[in-house]
Amino acid sequence: MSKDITQHYLDELENWGESIVFYNSSIEKLQEHLNQIIIRNSIVDIAAKVEVHQLLLEKINTKLNQLKLEIHEQESVLMKDGHLLENSELTKEIDLQQSDLTTRVKSCEKEFIDVKYYCNEFLSETLKK
Repeated sequence: MSKDITQHYLDELENWGESIVFYNSSIEKLQEHLNQIIIRNSIVDIAAKVEVHQLLLEKINTKLNQLKLEIHEQESVLMKDGHLLENSELTKEIDLQQSDLTTRVKSCEKEFIDVKYYCNEFLSETLKK
């Protein structure tokens, strides 16, 4: 029996998991940079401006961590007694879950990129002052 589709799904889930680990690391670095801005800057209202960016990072980090849990759940669905499901064992529900997860991961990745860009732009402008 073939496991091509199931293996593709599993590979996709593993790649997303690795990407989320990278995104979480990037978020931590951005948060450190934002904290450094507060510590060494005396610009009026800088803490409030930094807090806006920190809240955006926390929000996307929470979404990423939720997706990470759902990815692990989907991985466990694709495995039965430690073995990958056969393509014939894939149900419409599993396909729909994978498709839904694909859509939400892509959306979250886009949101992460936007937030990262916004934070980096803020950091660059603030460091120039």
